[in-house]
Amino acid sequence: MTYDEDHAEVPEDRAAALLGELEVAIAAAPPRTSGWPDELEDLWDRAQEEPGLPLTDEQRQHFEARRERWEASFKVQRLLRSLQEAVRRGGLLDASRAAALAEACVHARLGVHNDIWLLRDLGRPHGEQALARLVQDESVDEGDRREAREWLAKLRESEYKTRAAHPVNGEELLLPQVVRDLTTGRACGWEIENEPTPERFAQARAVLEALLPDKRLASEEPPEWGGDWLEDADDRPAWLEVEMVLQPLVPDARSVTRERLIWGWHECERLGIDMEDTDPDAFADRWATRIAAFLARGMLEWLWREDCFAPWALDLAMRYIDRNVAVAEATRLLTEAAEAGSQWGPTAGGRPGPP
Repeated sequence: MTYDEDHAEVPEDRAAALLGELEVAIAAAPPRTSGWPDELEDLWDRAQEEPGLPLTDEQRQHFEARRERWEASFKVQRLLRSLQEAVRRGGLLDASRAAALAEACVHARLGVHNDIWLLRDLGRPHGEQALARLVQDESVDEGDRREAREWLAKLRESEYKTRAAHPVNGEELLLPQVVRDLTTGRACGWEIENEPTPERFAQARAVLEALLPDKRLASEEPPEWGGDWLEDADDRPAWLEVEMVLQPLVPDARSVTRERLIWGWHECERLGIDMEDTDPDAFADRWATRIAAFLARGMLEWLWREDCFAPWALDLAMRYIDRNVAVAEATRLLTEAAEAGSQWGPTAGGRPGPP
């Protein structure tokens, strides 16, 4: 019988049996076979392609141990997926035991993320509590901790959004009023318009002037990363994981307050995220500057997409480059202006604008 046939339906009694099978499978799994020297790993790779490759008795024992470990892991993964199906069908009653076994799988490195995904599906309270322990446990493989952080943040996202919806009355606002008046999200900018009004350009200018820092930043903001979230997960910078919390917590300029960013610092600490700042206030200052840079980047992009090459726009672009903020978009604005050969007159690219 195939896996799908055997586990297509997961009634309550079968779910209870699956928990027992998983517990036995974890206990019976042979130890891990990592830590081999490079020569043995190379020989293992060759042996997969050359079944008749001559081996010593010791090498055969090593390879057999690895195969047994893999078979045990495959069995555990199948059981975990069956339990996920039981959760989806509402047939898993003992969520506490399921969470404990999934957590044990992570420690034993048997589940290949299926254990993390079961905890995700179990949700609150048991799945979330287990994930919260795993992200803080340095004995857990970093890849598992990263996966656990991502799903723990998603489980807690509703709380972030609830906090974001609270009025900011009495909180310390960290962005200027003209910026807080924006109705766009943190990406800033607007949709490309057929005929943007002079008032729209004037607002963009006011926002960029307000966001420009007084002095050059020591490191460029906002940071850039050209990798893929999944394929390049091992190289994912820590600030991107901070954004898992801050995007829903402070989704727009109006919600950027010291109190919310400090709460975000504590939440990132809870998730085991490696932060640049050990002090919550320093974190709030850094991220207020970073969010301002994200907003400026979006507004500069909007300007060059609208063929806005007025002297004031080019001057602001040069000042942003000098201050080490939104350098790529500011440079793009200057490049587009140079290619267009534009000096602002009555129109630019057919679009009206202010003098």
